[in-house]
Amino acid sequence: MAEVRPMRADARRNRDAIVAAARDVFDHDEQLRFDDFAARAGVGVGTLYRHFPTREALAAAVYEGEVAALCDQARDPARSAGEDFDAFLRGFVEYLVAHAGLGRTLAAVVDPAVLSDGGIRLESTVADLMARAGIHVADGASVGAVMIVLHGIGSTTDRPLWASESRAAVELLLAGLHRA
Repeated sequence: MAEVRPMRADARRNRDAIVAAARDVFDHDEQLRFDDFAARAGVGVGTLYRHFPTREALAAAVYEGEVAALCDQARDPARSAGEDFDAFLRGFVEYLVAHAGLGRTLAAVVDPAVLSDGGIRLESTVADLMARAGIHVADGASVGAVMIVLHGIGSTTDRPLWASESRAAVELLLAGLHRA
């Protein structure tokens, strides 16, 4: 088995620049030729293809980075476990509201297996937060039920009052979970 060497600092910077440029393009629903991502990131086309051979590979990297960033924000030492849970769900909805274009683009481009892996990571984070907060499966309050609500919020971005309705939906969910 070949040893995997760590990425050089300059290669890491280039990769990060490409992902950041793609995130911005995808978030604004811009249509851009794949080769043009290199110019947006300030790198050569060869560098783009070395890191990301396809648009789908680039979109997958953006998606994986966004999931990681969301999950990494799940815990804050200044908050209680219950506050972490509430903040995560509210923050998730605010993220969806702020980045609806990114969500639409990635859902259309990213391989379903990659989306599934991200969903598993998000669900694991929610399960951990629920357990730490002492929110137990009762009256149908399972991790799966919470994920269905979050997926529902993310899939209705075409509604005229989507942002306010999404915020209200997460507050209803939290009120129900804390009541149980």
